[in-house]
Amino acid sequence: MKKHKVTLVKGYQVASGLANDLQFPDGTISAQTPLFKTLGLCLDDFFSATLNVKFTCQKIVLSNADYSFQSVKWHSELPAEDFKFFSCQIWFENTAYNGFIYQPQIKTKVTHFQPENQLELLSPYIKNITYGDTLQISSNSIVLHY
Repeated sequence: MKKHKVTLVKGYQVASGLANDLQFPDGTISAQTPLFKTLGLCLDDFFSATLNVKFTCQKIVLSNADYSFQSVKWHSELPAEDFKFFSCQIWFENTAYNGFIYQPQIKTKVTHFQPENQLELLSPYIKNITYGDTLQISSNSIVLHY
């Protein structure tokens, strides 16, 4: 698998709960994780936030999801959403972490849209990582368009 250099960027911070959004007080990932587990995807070993990474291309297309869930009703005030997860490896400071590309599907998503050259990643906690850091990511599912 090819490794792609990416830059860690600040997202909306709703996934982690740091946005202080009363609609998602503990973050969207904490709210969604139990539902994903009942559907067959255990994220217990993952940090309850996403890493937002930016590529140098114009657009990223993903194929062959490892997990695909339709009509997940994870919030009482929002419509159900579709989600796809793609396995990946994330490298930071010469350490590899197994993770997932987390992709709420745009056709069912209501808010917090990502630029076409960014992805959200789920991973275990990564110590000392900060915005602006360069990471590497690999996944057989990533196709970059320049």
